[in-house]
Amino acid sequence: MTSIFIALTPVKDLNNQLIEIKKDLKSKLLKNQNISWQNNNNHHITLKFIGSMEPEQVEQLYQNLEKITSARSQISVEIKTISLFPNENGQVLVANIAPTSQLKKINSKIEEIINTIGFETNLKAFRPHITLGRFKDKEREYLEFPALEKPIKSLITCVDVYESEFYSGKTTYNLLRTFRY
Repeated sequence: MTSIFIALTPVKDLNNQLIEIKKDLKSKLLKNQNISWQNNNNHHITLKFIGSMEPEQVEQLYQNLEKITSARSQISVEIKTISLFPNENGQVLVANIAPTSQLKKINSKIEEIINTIGFETNLKAFRPHITLGRFKDKEREYLEFPALEKPIKSLITCVDVYESEFYSGKTTYNLLRTFRY
């Protein structure tokens, strides 16, 4: 059994812009903060963290994802702000993604698929974001993040299924399968 999640992975140009945002934060606003930065190759928008799945459930997931991605076009995303998640006291530094109708619709479809496989639907509101880092110091000063000079707009071209593994204090993500639009 593996721990599975479904995500939207940024295209190269968007990923490069996220890397630049992190470099800017590291050199200015957050230069004296103790942060565990997200690996530059691991940026993603989590649609659903499922957890452990049996192999037959994974196959059923793949079949259903194939159906919904073949019937869709690329997804537009826009980043307007950087903040802490889930609130201003959170430890997770994120790039907030505008919750467009396209994103809400794909998230809803993913929830339907997960439900048909036998997993519970998420009752929390969908708040799309990309994790940039995690503060190690829980007793840090209050931080206010300036708005981006201009929104970052991009397209997402696929839905990805990942396996996450936690080993020696580190989480690694292994791409299991990609479903292109």
